[in-house]
Amino acid sequence: MTWRGTLPAACWEAREAPAIIPVEAESTSNGVFLATHTSIPILLRDRVDSAVGGTIVDEHNLRRAVEELPADQPIIPILGKSGTGKSHLIRWLRINLKPNDATRLIFVPKHRMSLRGILELILEHATSERAAEVRAKVAAASDAAADETTAQLRLRNELAVLVETRGADKDGTPEENDLRAFLASAEGLPALLGDLVFRRRLLTDNGPIARLVREKLSGKGSEDKEDAFGFTAADLDLSVDDVSRAGVDAASVASALASDAPLRDLAAKMLNEQLGPAVSEVFGIGGDDLKQLLVELRLDLQRQGLELLLLIEDFSIFQGIQGGLIDAITLLPTETLALCPMRVVMAVTTGYFVNQMPETVYTRTYKVFDLELPADMTAPFDPARFAARYLNAVRVGSQEIDKHRTDERPEPNHCQQCPVRDKCHQAFGEVEGVGLFPFSRTALDRAIRSQSKGDAFVARDVLTRVLRPVLHRDQTELDEGRFPSTGFESDFRTGALDILDNVEDQVRLRTPGDPELSERRVRMVRFWGPGHGPQNLHPTIHEAFAIPPLPDLITEQQTLPHRPAVQEPVLPLNGTQTPIVVAPPTPPPPTSAPARPSPAASKPTLVQAVDEWHKTGQLVQSHRNDLRKIVHTAVIGCLGLEDGYGGDSGDWTKARAEFTPSFDAKTSIALDGSALQTALISIDHRNVEDVRVLRALAWVNAKGSWEDVPQGDALQSLCVNRVQEWADSVSAFLLPSEGDDAELGRLAHALLSVSKALGIADSFKSDTLSRVRALFASPPKLADPVRPHMRQLQDRFVDPKADRNLLQQRLLRLTSYRQGAGKPLAIDLPRLVRALRDNAAEVPWPEHVPEQIRKAADDIQKRTTTLDPMLDETRRLTPDVSDLGGDVAQVAHALNTLLSDLAALGQSANSINLPALHDAAKAVKPSDLKKVTDLTEGLNAWSTLTADQRLRLMTQDERPALRIRAWLEPALEAVNALEQKLQAGPASEAQREYDETLQRLMAGLETLSREVMDVAGCEGGA
Repeated sequence: MTWRGTLPAACWEAREAPAIIPVEAESTSNGVFLATHTSIPILLRDRVDSAVGGTIVDEHNLRRAVEELPADQPIIPILGKSGTGKSHLIRWLRINLKPNDATRLIFVPKHRMSLRGILELILEHATSERAAEVRAKVAAASDAAADETTAQLRLRNELAVLVETRGADKDGTPEENDLRAFLASAEGLPALLGDLVFRRRLLTDNGPIARLVREKLSGKGSEDKEDAFGFTAADLDLSVDDVSRAGVDAASVASALASDAPLRDLAAKMLNEQLGPAVSEVFGIGGDDLKQLLVELRLDLQRQGLELLLLIEDFSIFQGIQGGLIDAITLLPTETLALCPMRVVMAVTTGYFVNQMPETVYTRTYKVFDLELPADMTAPFDPARFAARYLNAVRVGSQEIDKHRTDERPEPNHCQQCPVRDKCHQAFGEVEGVGLFPFSRTALDRAIRSQSKGDAFVARDVLTRVLRPVLHRDQTELDEGRFPSTGFESDFRTGALDILDNVEDQVRLRTPGDPELSERRVRMVRFWGPGHGPQNLHPTIHEAFAIPPLPDLITEQQTLPHRPAVQEPVLPLNGTQTPIVVAPPTPPPPTSAPARPSPAASKPTLVQAVDEWHKTGQLVQSHRNDLRKIVHTAVIGCLGLEDGYGGDSGDWTKARAEFTPSFDAKTSIALDGSALQTALISIDHRNVEDVRVLRALAWVNAKGSWEDVPQGDALQSLCVNRVQEWADSVSAFLLPSEGDDAELGRLAHALLSVSKALGIADSFKSDTLSRVRALFASPPKLADPVRPHMRQLQDRFVDPKADRNLLQQRLLRLTSYRQGAGKPLAIDLPRLVRALRDNAAEVPWPEHVPEQIRKAADDIQKRTTTLDPMLDETRRLTPDVSDLGGDVAQVAHALNTLLSDLAALGQSANSINLPALHDAAKAVKPSDLKKVTDLTEGLNAWSTLTADQRLRLMTQDERPALRIRAWLEPALEAVNALEQKLQAGPASEAQREYDETLQRLMAGLETLSREVMDVAGCEGGA
């Protein structure tokens, strides 16, 4: 059972829709045409050259004007844009004009009418000998050009010849004449037209040459526009690739055209000027032939006492021979030229009539009937009445309509036999007893607006984009309980964007557990509802669509009695933004529905942006960025970051490198777009739940508290759950499972080895926090490169592109959160501490670890264990000070005293720099001797040291040894110089005393002297 009892829910057959509502006005029978005909407002103007004023009339005024056409003004143009109903009016005239026996009517349709067909229509009425000659010429010419490819090539060649021979013959400005001369030269457009490279471009299927040839041979198709074919500047905007492969002359003119838009405009104009003559040459019949044929026909009809009525559905199909037609129809009879009266009604687009018709047509025009009303003019027109005629015809069916017309019976009204007529008309509305089901006035208006250009009513669009799709596609959907369908919403959604404009309204229309029913209810309220938010509609609408009402919603208190004369605000018929308004009657006040607040002008900007995004998918970039930041902040708050080593503390947070993976607002959160499939958090405007969360977050971000958000309690709970889900997914991505601890242990120990090789003190401490800090700490400033092997090792590790940086990134990949620009937010300190256990250094690498990481860690291990070159240079650097007998300060003091006394006696050597020696001794720190002694002991015990002990020994500060060397070298030189001087002269008592002192000093310095000399010798050799 359906809402119509045992009858199907839909009261029509889908197959009737394309039969009753064709693309072309000529496709239906006269019976169907008249059954669906509706008067539309027409603007009548008496003056052709006036675009203002006029009177609103209907088709009956047009018919009377045709019947009273004066002999000296025999032309009536019907103007309008494509789809406004010009062809419909021509057909209505054909049916309703009642020509007498003295009138010969010739109707020229716009579709499938070739050049030969046009002429044969005229020849049917011609009986003269001249007509027979033309008939033979037409047949021969058509046969000669029957092949499209041949005709295209001939038309291209003919254009080249005509442009070269006639293109420059125009009186223009000197500058234009010069450009014409260039384009008309053999090196200009003719070269381009004849070039093989541009052949494909100029003969493309959608280009003017191919389309014009196709029309002349086969007639216009239903998809062809009504304006005459012709070249545009775009046809001559040739690519660089084309130019580079063309001939020299063609390349030259093509380059000029590509870089000069005004030149392209002129070139297109010159080609269009020659299209007519070229068509005549190619097809063997020209405007002169048509003119002569019409003149012969008019002479023949005059001899028979007849007149001629010519109805032209689209004047542009005469392109190429239009000059002859214009000459013929504007030619008036004279005493010497006895022509029969001729009346012409032609449908022509406004632009063609205004811009391409010669002045003689204007002077012979009686009245102009224009289907485009100006913005300042209104007219009563009801789209529902227009649609109702077609709805009824589809219900009745074409055969039944034709049968009634044959029997001369009135047009049937299918609603009269419907068992649910009264409640259907009350719920869905009716016009003159014809129901609007499955539409209502509201649904029809929204559907029409969605398909209208510039909010204008275009009859063809309403028929082919609104009525026909629904009646053909949705009959089955209705019968099977799936209406309103997804196709209905997809086709017409832009007409109802302001209805249920936020996701919360849509959620209130849900049926739990039945998403398909929920979506249909939203569509029903959006298109059939009055626009006051979530509510139940008229019970019959729910019943017809098999959508039960919801108990917790108000019911629309709206009755629709039989409203035969009610007219509501409707669409303009003029292509402007100004609606044609007919005031509706004042509706009765609601009886029970509580007042709802007006649409919230107080809604925060980002909330409005989310609503618009949910409806249209459109979101400006600034709002997109703000919403992503709000989501990012909410998720960060749920991540539960560790306090251990996060935030901005620690040297490692200053690294410039981008650590992966990341979680930042810009790249990790996607609101639609291609990133939906890859982003950490993806929010699709079609996902109701996610849009609800985003909208609620925008609300609370603006208000600061859930208490100030409509339905705040429920939305807060919704957001908490969804944001936690997002946070969990982010955590899973940023912090992999602890199954990666094996890799982490290898990484941590490799980095710790690097830190030890760099001499970072924290790396040798036992507490874990120091060791973690050492993994990312900056290396200490190294001294002058006195140990080149050691410096080379350390430089290798501090290079930003080196292995240490790579492994740091990998370790942070496993243990840290970050926020944009590579800046970590927190590190999982307990996990990293576990990884630094001693036994973690030798575990096998997991299979998933990239080879680059393994190689880097292995290279670090190799470099930090191969220390023999560093050992050798450290041994050479370190002096043996074990025989000094005291610290350096004591020995230096004794030496300085001796040298000072000898200098006072004039016994000092000239090479001794006593102040420098004093300064060098002063620079030696008290702890230097012990550090050098410890270093020496470590070197002597090298074979017994662990790897860590060796690294610590190699990275000890070399400056104590360098300071001792800085004093020891000049000290030994001073002692040697003094010894040589004293041995050269006679001994005295005083001298003997000093010799004894010197011997004691020399004994203490002997070992140190040997070491210094060894170092000096080695360095000298190096």
